[in-house]
Amino acid sequence: MNTGPQSRHQGGADEGEAAIKPPTFVPADLSDLTPLPHQGNRAPAPPTVARPLPTTVLWRWRYETAVLGGAPLLWWAGVRSIGGLAGLSIVTGLLAFVALIPPLRRWLTAVLWTVVTPHRVRVACAEAGVVSPSGKLPGVLCTVRKPYGERVYLWCPPGLGPADVAAARSVIAAACWANDAVFYQTSGQYPQFVAVDVIRLSDAVVEPEPMELPAVWERFARHDGRFEGFAPRTR
Repeated sequence: MNTGPQSRHQGGADEGEAAIKPPTFVPADLSDLTPLPHQGNRAPAPPTVARPLPTTVLWRWRYETAVLGGAPLLWWAGVRSIGGLAGLSIVTGLLAFVALIPPLRRWLTAVLWTVVTPHRVRVACAEAGVVSPSGKLPGVLCTVRKPYGERVYLWCPPGLGPADVAAARSVIAAACWANDAVFYQTSGQYPQFVAVDVIRLSDAVVEPEPMELPAVWERFARHDGRFEGFAPRTR
């Protein structure tokens, strides 16, 4: 199956139909692409990362904030309803049950990686100098669990592109404690989108990136990336 860019005159389609064809992801490794000029001429010291907005910080740490804020409330509600000792026994029993059942343990580990990996990708981009001229890091849209690891979707701010992100392949893989990283770019009119596969299990089959760009990302692109995140698309 050809997963590369589609021709504008393919299968007898007229020019009008080809013009409205949705953009597609190109499942190809971009690590050999030449970085943009501003990255190639960068000084040895990494550029300064701009201070993020408070809303951006809250979005990046939304899961941790929910746990830190929700756990005390749940504990307080449990103490008032069933008592502290009973609540502690239930929590301990649930944790032991999850730890003793391999499928549940693997599922919980995969969920935890989807929380940790976005932070590690941002750290890797900052250390490798994958920063826009204004100091912005690529925005993490969402992270999806995969049998081989995680797939992270990024939005590149103005001044960055897929080649800049792919040039930091080894740094991203090392920062994520992974074996490798594979990159995808779009062949359509939204070159700001980049998909990164964080490969933790080398023997697992890597799924190709779906060809069609989800409609929610098209709306995101039309808003010029003002919002950093969207929930993962369920299938």
